[in-house]
Amino acid sequence: MTRLHRASAAGVAIVLLVAACGSAGRSSPAPAAPSTVASRPPASASAAPSPAGSPAAAEARIADLVYLVERLKAVHRNPFLDEGEAGFMARVEAIKTRAASLTDAGFLVAVMDLMGHRERDGHSGAWAMAQQNGLLTAWPVWLWDFPDGLRVVAAKGNDPGLIGARVTKVGHLPVAEARTAVEPLVPRDNASSLRANLPMYLLLPEVLTERGVLAPGDPGLTVEQLDGTTTELTAEPIPLAAYRDWVFGAWGGEFPEGLPPDEAGPPHLRNRDQAFWSETLPDPAAIYVGYNVVARTSGGRLINELATTLETAAAAHPHLPVVIDLRNNGGGDNNTFAPLRVVVEKIAAADPGRVRLITGRSTFSAAGNFVTDLLVGKQGAGIRLVGEAPGGGLNIYGDVEVVTLPASKIVVLISARYHERAKGDDRLAIEPDRPAEVSWADYAARRDPVLAVAVKP
Repeated sequence: MTRLHRASAAGVAIVLLVAACGSAGRSSPAPAAPSTVASRPPASASAAPSPAGSPAAAEARIADLVYLVERLKAVHRNPFLDEGEAGFMARVEAIKTRAASLTDAGFLVAVMDLMGHRERDGHSGAWAMAQQNGLLTAWPVWLWDFPDGLRVVAAKGNDPGLIGARVTKVGHLPVAEARTAVEPLVPRDNASSLRANLPMYLLLPEVLTERGVLAPGDPGLTVEQLDGTTTELTAEPIPLAAYRDWVFGAWGGEFPEGLPPDEAGPPHLRNRDQAFWSETLPDPAAIYVGYNVVARTSGGRLINELATTLETAAAAHPHLPVVIDLRNNGGGDNNTFAPLRVVVEKIAAADPGRVRLITGRSTFSAAGNFVTDLLVGKQGAGIRLVGEAPGGGLNIYGDVEVVTLPASKIVVLISARYHERAKGDDRLAIEPDRPAEVSWADYAARRDPVLAVAVKP
C-alpha cells in the first residue's frame, strides 16, 4: 500500500512512499500540526471562502472532472466499486451543473465527496491532508475518539487545561451531527478506518463551512473540560502546511492516526520511532513485539533478526504469551513480513492460543495484510485477535497513484492494485476475539487495558 508520509516545508511536493503489497513505504495521507489554542468570545472561525467561479473557472473545473474520471478508469481495477459507473457518473454530472456557483473550497469538498466513502478502498480519495493548493486550514488541536467521545489529546501551545477536554459541538452542531456531515468525505476500508480518519475532518473550517456545520460567528469547537466547564474554542486556524509541520515535529514524521508517543507510557506508546522492536515484559508478563511499520529494517536491525529473537524468546519462556502489537502500524512493504509471519505461525502451531495479535483502527494497508494472512492461514484458528477491528480490510485496493487535477490542483489518490488476501470472504473487517480499547481514564493514567486483556489465558 502506500502512506502519504510527508509534504515539503514549502508545500510544493508530496513525497509518497509506495509500499504495501509490493513496494516500500507506508499508507495513508500526510498530517500536520496545531497552533496555540485560546478561548475567547465567539467569532468567525473560518477563513473567508473563495468567490464563486467565473464561467472560465467552471469550464476548468469540468475539465478537471473529465480528467479525474479518465485517470480513475485507467488506474483503478474496479473504478466505480459497488456503486457502478452510472451512479458515479450521475454524481459527476451533478457537480458539473454546480461548477460555476461553487467556491474553490466548495469544489474541493465536492471532489472529496465524489471520491469518499469507498469501502475496501481506503487508499483512494481526495484526502484532506494530501492537499497542497493552500485552500485548507486547520484548528491547532488533535483529537482521539475514545469510548466516551472525542477528546483533545494534543494542542499546539500545550494548554494543560485543554488536554482531555471532550468535544460536544462543532460549529453550531452537536458533535454527532457534525460527524454525519463530514463522513461521506472520508476514505475508509471499513468502519474502523473511518473512525481513525474522521476526526481530522472536524478540524477543517473550510470543509465544515461547505458541509453546513460552521457559519460566521460560530465558535470552532465547544468542549467540556475535565472540571466540567464548557468552553468555546475559537483559535485562529493555521494553514494546512503549517499544521503538517507541527505534527511532523510532534510525532516524528508519522501520520497521527494513533495516540501521541509517550516514552514513559505503556509499551504501545513507546519506541514509536522504530519500525519494530521487542522486549520480554515483566508486568504484564509477556513476550512483546511492537510492530509499527511493515519494513525490512528498523535502526539497522533486519526483520529476520526480529523473527529469530522472537523464536528464541518463545522457546526460553514457554509459559509466556506472545503479543504482536500492530496498533500503530499504518502499513509499509508487504514483501518484508514473511520471516516474522513464519515464526508467528510456528509458535501458534506448537501452542494454539499462545499468540495474540493486538490491532486497532490505525492498523492499515500492509499491516492489515499481515493480520489477514495470519488469521485466514492454516494456523489462524490458534491465533487470538485482541483490541479493535483492524482499519485495513481483508480484500482491499491499494498501491496508489497520485493524481493532481490540472486546473484546481486538487490531489487525488487512486488505488492501482487489488489485494485479495482472503478469497471469497466478503467481510470488511476481522472482528477481534477479545474486544478492548483504551478509555480516556486509562490513557490519562498511562494504563493499557488492551494489553492486559491480551495477556490473559
